Amino acid sequence: MSTFFNTSIAISGLYVSSFTFTIAICGLFMPALFSRFERKTTFLSILGIFAVSNLVIVFSGNLYVSSFFRILSAVFYPAFISIALTVCEEIAPEGEKQDYITKILLGISVGSIVGLPITTGLGTIFGYQIAMFWIFAINFLTLVLILVFFPRIPGKSKSFELPISDLKSKEFVLASLGIIMMPIGASIVYNYMPYFLQTVSHIYTYKLSILLFIYGIVSIFGTWIGGKLIVYRDKATLMIFQVVCAAVFVLFYMFADYLIPVLILFMIFGILDGMGYNLIQYIEASVLPDDPEIANGVFLSILNGGIAIGIAIGGFLVNDFGVMSIFVGGLIFLILAFFMLFYCIYVLKISLKYS
Repeated sequence: MSTFFNTSIAISGLYVSSFTFTIAICGLFMPALFSRFERKTTFLSILGIFAVSNLVIVFSGNLYVSSFFRILSAVFYPAFISIALTVCEEIAPEGEKQDYITKILLGISVGSIVGLPITTGLGTIFGYQIAMFWIFAINFLTLVLILVFFPRIPGKSKSFELPISDLKSKEFVLASLGIIMMPIGASIVYNYMPYFLQTVSHIYTYKLSILLFIYGIVSIFGTWIGGKLIVYRDKATLMIFQVVCAAVFVLFYMFADYLIPVLILFMIFGILDGMGYNLIQYIEASVLPDDPEIANGVFLSILNGGIAIGIAIGGFLVNDFGVMSIFVGGLIFLILAFFMLFYCIYVLKISLKYS
């Protein structure tokens, strides 16, 4: 049973890693490529690609064809999310820009939390074709709503151009390296948390599913509160986040054999996990203030790249050192994040949007 579970984890991790890695790479240039086009046309075009890809997967019995169209969706995903974040910030009233950005990030969280269990349930009961048809239906409905209700908003008049000088700056490089440590550390722990909860805390079947769903709900709250705290105290939020999250990992390690403390810590971790979306996006928007599409694309690259790297590192740790090692691995990366961000904020004194 243990061998089967470990194999399932490895296969699942490989699949998720390939999808997130594609988003990480394409996030570096796809948003900039689409930034010059009219916004409504861009959204409709990308949603059309999503819908067609999912429809092909529904009717294709070929694994390679299905994988190709799944990855194709990941190629265009960064452009869609990045431009959505940019448009929200452009149309937001003065003083409410972070609230509008938070709403987009909340939408991503809600989509993952509500969509994943529904899709998994449909796939389990009726087969993956029905699950993919459900995704197609949601994409098509979104396409129709944008077609009917979304106004036409012009893109940038200038042609595609990467801000090479900004991307090569010490502030950008060090801030990005520091902030990517956060999703790596969180991913090491989160992606192998179900294995920990089963093997150490002995939480199985539907109880585990319910617990993960509650985790998702509290992470939505974390995304909301993260947006509020950034506006109120951005520097303190960025630094204290690393300390609190690191402390949670230490306490996980110390109280792993006690169910109630583990459950409480798991919910706290859910809040912190949700906050991370806002913190990563905020850092990139601060170091690339004149190129919001690129900043939001880099945000998606760092988020998904960090997740993919964290999955790989976590798999190595679990396989060679046991499941408890995920907390040590996560702690190390959060310590690195703390010191690198401290250097960027208090020594290099990078400009933050709300400071």
